[in-house]
Amino acid sequence: MAQTTPENPAEIQFGRVKVLKGHTKFVNSIGIKDNLIISGSNDSTIKIWDLESGVCIKTLWVYGWAVNTIAIKDNLIIVGLSNNNIYICDLDSGICIKDIQDGGHTDWIRSLAIKDNLFISGSRDKTIKIWDMTSWACIKTLKGHIDSVLSVIIRDNLIISGSSDKTIRIWDQESGSCIKTLKGHTNSVWTIAIKDNLIISGSSDNTIKIWNIDSGLCIKTLKGYTYGITSIAIKDKLIISGSGDKIIKICDLDSGSCIKTLESHTSWIGSVAIKDNLIISCSWDNTIRIHPISLFPGEFGKFQSVIDSYQLNRYLEQHLMDCFNPDKD
Repeated sequence: MAQTTPENPAEIQFGRVKVLKGHTKFVNSIGIKDNLIISGSNDSTIKIWDLESGVCIKTLWVYGWAVNTIAIKDNLIIVGLSNNNIYICDLDSGICIKDIQDGGHTDWIRSLAIKDNLFISGSRDKTIKIWDMTSWACIKTLKGHIDSVLSVIIRDNLIISGSSDKTIRIWDQESGSCIKTLKGHTNSVWTIAIKDNLIISGSSDNTIKIWNIDSGLCIKTLKGYTYGITSIAIKDKLIISGSGDKIIKICDLDSGSCIKTLESHTSWIGSVAIKDNLIISCSWDNTIRIHPISLFPGEFGKFQSVIDSYQLNRYLEQHLMDCFNPDKD
């Protein structure tokens, strides 16, 4: 078997998976804030966990409604609910400081994104709304999708949305106009992410597509999934994806090849996130799982596999010995 070295990467190394239990129904969404994990569930709670210990340090109740999605800004948790409302909760006190109803959505909130003093919401009512975080007023409603808006992200002056209508739309934030419509998926677009000038989308057609944001063209399709892609996170040159077939896949952004598959959950993956050397996932098995992963950037910007510190030290020692060995060719 080939030895793993920085010149000869074999696989990403993982430590023991930590399982966080406490939710009693599906966990749909997670967010990371410093050393905290914030999770939202169908059990009508938001839980705040210590990332290092895995201990739940606070539980926020929303009384009877499923928490579909969350987003975090400073000490605020923005919560999208199945009663069509958006709650604003204080992270420190755990108190709901605002229940947004006026000018709001008429169906479930499915996705949230934040930029500066604005947040964006996508809903099953087929619309995207832009909200001011000072007044908490809706300042613009974007219409164009013909089915549920399942995912929204914002970068610079662009809002990007994925929908059950099988399309991705790119919107101008200022005008609210749709600049481009990306077509290629054959089923609902559940999740989208962005990396440089690329949009990465996951769909219930069991594929991930990589698009050029300027041209709107699909430049690569990643296959090999047996169920829809529910969540995507990006780490340098890696795509971390969760799907309905209980697995997390780590793929190379450039080649599209699958580097590693994680099979620790026992049901549908709700969301994936990455924090430093940790992949954090939540699932309909009612748990959150933390997967330690060791990675380092290799030469020429390639994202290469890592060995643990002992193996790396051994490699460096041998490399230095070889450099100073006068008998070596």
